[in-house]
Amino acid sequence: MSRARTTALRLLTRRDYTATELRAKLLDREFAESEVASALADLIHDGLLSDRRVAESFVRVATTVKGRGRHRIERELQQRGVDRGIIREILGGLPEATERASIRRFLERKRLPARLTPAEHRRVFSQLVRRGFSADLIATMLRSGGAIDEDEQ
Repeated sequence: MSRARTTALRLLTRRDYTATELRAKLLDREFAESEVASALADLIHDGLLSDRRVAESFVRVATTVKGRGRHRIERELQQRGVDRGIIREILGGLPEATERASIRRFLERKRLPARLTPAEHRRVFSQLVRRGFSADLIATMLRSGGAIDEDEQ
């Protein structure tokens, strides 16, 4: 077993990395490019390194725990080096109801008054945009006061 593979396995025991991230970590540790490429190919072949698995896990945590929207998740996965096709496929399976629930939880935590001033509306709108939600969905949720739709119950 190569030293690069051993180092990669040790890194993978701590957390999941994308192939791009793991490659950068190994190159930072001054392993040869050919050794890194070989180690990554072996790990992918053995099923120990999977960008799809990393992306699915990331999306699950980002939506349910961190309350992020699909735009921010997409940007973060791209920064981690996940292929755009994988990102589109995984986010395509993310129901809008999940994003609505995240916005609803955010609004409930803020304990906003029933009627927002224009300044409060802009502030909350901006916060939700930074979390990665679409402007249309935010506007809809703010208009409805974050109420649950009949089909989401």
